[in-house]
Amino acid sequence: MSQSPLIVLNALVIRADSQAPEEVRRARPGYNVNKAGEGVEESGTLDRRLALTEKPQLEWEAFDEYWRKVHGPKILHRDGPSDRQTELLTYYLQQHRIPAGPTSQRAPPYAPKLTAAGVLPTSPAADCESYQRPAWDGIAQLGYSSKRDLEAFFNVDEGKYGDKIVPDEAVFIRGFGFHVAEEHVVFNRGDRRRDPIILIRAHVRNADYSRERFRGYWMTQHADMLNRLPSSKTLIRRYAQLVNISEAGDRLYDEVGDRIDGIGVMSFANMNDVEDFLSGSCYAALAADEQNFASGTSFFTALNYVIQEPNP
Repeated sequence: MSQSPLIVLNALVIRADSQAPEEVRRARPGYNVNKAGEGVEESGTLDRRLALTEKPQLEWEAFDEYWRKVHGPKILHRDGPSDRQTELLTYYLQQHRIPAGPTSQRAPPYAPKLTAAGVLPTSPAADCESYQRPAWDGIAQLGYSSKRDLEAFFNVDEGKYGDKIVPDEAVFIRGFGFHVAEEHVVFNRGDRRRDPIILIRAHVRNADYSRERFRGYWMTQHADMLNRLPSSKTLIRRYAQLVNISEAGDRLYDEVGDRIDGIGVMSFANMNDVEDFLSGSCYAALAADEQNFASGTSFFTALNYVIQEPNP
């Protein structure tokens, strides 16, 4: 593991959406806005059409494109000579959830739904199961050399972020959860940060575990176990543990994001490798070990966009 971990803001995002909110998928105040910048879920808003698109069937596509092609370049843009925030960013990754990829709700191996006779149904529409949507639609990872640099970058009281970036987030984001983390690279089999497919595993510690005890197990016994697994050595190209170090008194603190104690980030060359890993006996042993320290582990598969390369 790295002796001098980078400081990372993990920002899990929920896309802009005109549908009725579900559990965690509720709009933050001032987010999920119309053309006038009004939150479409707020009681006084009359125009409930999203600024992102007025056609509900295009909302996912519009979110996915806007986040990468519009918002990403804004994060990197040095906004005039007084901008001292942008240069503090060490690296910036966007990892967009792939609906067809493995998730906690539907993991491989996949099998068709059959009739009692063991054959395919003739009325699949009637038997179609409702889609179970994961809580999050992606994650942004923003890296910094220090916690002080991270806090300066996200200073909403002055400069670019509060004036320009927060209003832009409100266009394509409905909600979010974030925490400050240390990045500990367990293994990196070559220069793999550009690998295209990412498996995001979010862990919530056992109720009888302190955060320190959770970290101790996850970062030692569990990390060593994963590193030794045969399928890990052949299929996973990089594994990093993003260890939540947020504290309630921090300037940047989010109660929703702080519920997640750690995020494991696994890199793969292609989707088949992810599915092979999740279908094998090695993964079954890994998932069983997670129950020793985590009361809940959710995961989704994402397409990896390296918006800014890590500094050397």
